[in-house]
Amino acid sequence: MPFSDPATRTGPSRMGAGIPSSDTAVAGPGMPGSGAPGAGARPAGAHTAPLPASNARRWISLVVVCLGMMMAFFNISATLTALTQIQADLQASATTTVWITSAYSLLVASLVLSAGTIGDRLGHRRTFFTGALVFTAGSALAFASSGAAALILAQAVMGVGGAIILPTSLSTVSHTFTRPHERTAAIGVWASCSGLGLAIGPVTAGLLLASFPWHAVYLLNVVTGALVLALTFPLVIPTGGVARRLDVAGLALGTLTVGALVFTIIQGGSAGYTSPGIIAGYVLIALALAGFVAVELRAAQPMVDVRLFRSASFSAVLVSATASLFGFTGIALLNVLYLQRVQGRTPLTAGVFLMVMFVTYIVVSALAPPLVKRVGFRITLTAGLVLGAAGALLLLLSPPSAGFGPVWPGLLLFGAGTGLLVAPSTAAAVISVPHERAGMASAIVNMFRQLGSVLGASVLGTVLTSRFAAGLPARLDAAGVPAEVSRQVIQAAANGASGRPPAGLAVPIHHAIAGALTAAAHTGFVVVAAAFLAVALPTILLVRHRPAPATPAAR
Repeated sequence: MPFSDPATRTGPSRMGAGIPSSDTAVAGPGMPGSGAPGAGARPAGAHTAPLPASNARRWISLVVVCLGMMMAFFNISATLTALTQIQADLQASATTTVWITSAYSLLVASLVLSAGTIGDRLGHRRTFFTGALVFTAGSALAFASSGAAALILAQAVMGVGGAIILPTSLSTVSHTFTRPHERTAAIGVWASCSGLGLAIGPVTAGLLLASFPWHAVYLLNVVTGALVLALTFPLVIPTGGVARRLDVAGLALGTLTVGALVFTIIQGGSAGYTSPGIIAGYVLIALALAGFVAVELRAAQPMVDVRLFRSASFSAVLVSATASLFGFTGIALLNVLYLQRVQGRTPLTAGVFLMVMFVTYIVVSALAPPLVKRVGFRITLTAGLVLGAAGALLLLLSPPSAGFGPVWPGLLLFGAGTGLLVAPSTAAAVISVPHERAGMASAIVNMFRQLGSVLGASVLGTVLTSRFAAGLPARLDAAGVPAEVSRQVIQAAANGASGRPPAGLAVPIHHAIAGALTAAAHTGFVVVAAAFLAVALPTILLVRHRPAPATPAAR
């Protein structure tokens, strides 16, 4: 993410784009006398700085940590591509299927901030290795899974590993490249690799699924993880080792808040959002959130400095960052299911078609930094939201039959919109807060992105399944399908099962299912468009317009 912004110049070393090395002797906020907690001079007992590494070794180190980070993003899109086969093989209910896609991102969102603190305490290389080990173990569990519960557990284990990999990989890059311009280029490579991991997931999974069961998708994770583990200690440069206090209470309450929120959304789709259990979930969310805020306000070294939310610009950026991944993950999920179940595409073909969105996202992400320099954050982010909304609305042209012609313009426009959102939001966040809080600001915006990814899969997955279940009976009845056969079709569709329909009813049943699923996907597209347009208003009104001017230390 090649921005020249405050995050590449100053701020405490936590997670986020461009956090400076605690080993560099650059005066500014976060150094002794600045009043910034947890930054600057090393406390007693901290690790000593390693000798400067050669230029070649630094770039080799970057390759290894980027490989690990790509693995964490690959899992998201690869799982979405394999979801149809997973549900059919495991006979999973609609709610269980949503959990298969949500368990991973839920753990990442919940733990990513504390994982960054752990990396600062124990050293980034050692912590990165631990994250890769946990992720690889979770992938092995997923490969061996024979039931939905085991797969959800495996995804949760991978989520713990992913939560450790993401901040420590970025912190390693930030600490390894100490010159501002080199650091900017290296972080740009890191950011591009995250999009590349998402982009190759559908195609790679499609290739594997053409010849092997869905388990092979996770075997590839195991192989990649083993390679990362073998290369980490020989090639990754050790950084970090600053003494920090782990905010245990904040971690527990933050995890409880996010977990209760996602659980309530997913279960509410099947149990009803006014049922007693879901109402109890609302109460738990409110209590956990209140407790989290109270704990963080009193903590000497809070996981999240909630005072940052007093900045209207910062809060607006967080909302736009959340919306970006909400839509990106949700649109990918809706289109994978639509292309495979309505248009009858193979996983490989569906993955190739989705490259329209993923490749556009990568290209536009690379073009976003110079655009920000010309027009500022406010216009760039607002343009991304409006383009994304337009792309989601164009997807309403998707027919309940085969034909990619009406689909690709919406995917192309949506990919362009999110490309203008994901990279600039970190830089926009850090210019909205004091310099000494730049690192924490970028960490928070990344956490909110992961929360958006969780909500995208859970909310839009719930919208799809609930609207499909609500619309299918009427369509079967209109197609003249007998009541008894209709009940069997509805039950089979809910569990992702397939069977041979009675003679003479195959065509009307297919049309009814395709029509109901297309209408349900259209509802999801409208939800994404509405969310993007709603967020565009506070973005254009509140986000700070321009990056802060460069300091002498950054020149």
